[in-house]
Amino acid sequence: MPVSFASFPSSLADGVPYSAAATLLPAVGLAFLEHFGVFGRVLARWSGAAPARPAESVDELYQRGLAARESGRAATAVKAFQDVVRRAPTHAEAHTRLSELAHERGDRASALLHALQAWREDPQVARALAAAAAYRAAGRGADSIALYHDVLGRDADHPGALRHLRDALGELGRFREAVAPQERLVRLAPPDERAVEQAMLAAIHYEVGADRLRHDDAPGAIAALRESLRVRADFLPASVALGDAHVRAGEPGQALRVWERALDGAPALPLLSRLEQAYRAEGRPRRMISLYEQAVARAPEDLALAVALGRVYFELSMLDEAADQLEKVEVRAADLPVVHAYLGAVFERRGQAREALDEYRRALELTQGFQWPHRCAACGASHAGWADRCPSCRRWNTLQP
Repeated sequence: MPVSFASFPSSLADGVPYSAAATLLPAVGLAFLEHFGVFGRVLARWSGAAPARPAESVDELYQRGLAARESGRAATAVKAFQDVVRRAPTHAEAHTRLSELAHERGDRASALLHALQAWREDPQVARALAAAAAYRAAGRGADSIALYHDVLGRDADHPGALRHLRDALGELGRFREAVAPQERLVRLAPPDERAVEQAMLAAIHYEVGADRLRHDDAPGAIAALRESLRVRADFLPASVALGDAHVRAGEPGQALRVWERALDGAPALPLLSRLEQAYRAEGRPRRMISLYEQAVARAPEDLALAVALGRVYFELSMLDEAADQLEKVEVRAADLPVVHAYLGAVFERRGQAREALDEYRRALELTQGFQWPHRCAACGASHAGWADRCPSCRRWNTLQP
């Protein structure tokens, strides 16, 4: 019997069971259902398939990666950016983000690969600097230097490229090449930053001089160290090393003048130590004592100098002066083991065994080593003894007693 439209269930596409729909289809006919746009929905309902979602665009994928990274979901961000570069291999921003994420997880090889790809696709300065940084992180300093020179070939006064080039050269010990970019940075620096850049230039000249001195090139060392002091007259490592270079060149008198001139600027144990050795060798103890006494008078708050003066008195058998000086220090700093050690030695030399033993015992209870501790003025780290460069932050001329 023919089926009229009026007898057709209106709910066919919205809930009719598969068995009921199957009995109706032969009677109604496929053409009829297609005409009314129902056939596709019925088939979809039978198969259980949901309507397909439109594919994300490359930009949507990239934005999804950014959002994941900002929310701390690094793995999700990596996957999104990888999907971007699979669909758009020249997408420089996605390569940059993948490089950054690889660097964060310590994958230096991937960080370098994506940084270079980003730079090749979009050779702007920022990407060149990022690629150079990735080269340095991967231990390929020479390649980073080539990239920094490429940037400076386009912009000779780019401060970031100049600083990074200087640092990369320094990491490789190529301080002679680092002089030129640092001199340019000094010229470019605003007045309130020039002192910092000058200190760095002094340090670079110092490293050049120290290297030449290590290679027995005393004249070359002297020239470089004088340049360091011309830039910063108070650069202590250069003053110490310049005197050493003069000694190596057979000019001990010139060495003494360098060290004493530097001592006039600021009392410092490394200078006093070298002058002490020189005047001991010349048999001039009074001159040695005078230098220490003047230094203590100029810097009465400096306990290191005060102890050093007590030591010099003791070593010259001036036991009363030594005891008096060291006891003054003890009043100010009772827990310094080196003070008690020297007081014990003074009492022993005087034949006061009980007092000597008491002081030695006190020194042993307190001791952590007899080298005077120094603290870095830049990073605050403590170290035993003076050095030209802080072992912690690697800055020059910052260790103070």
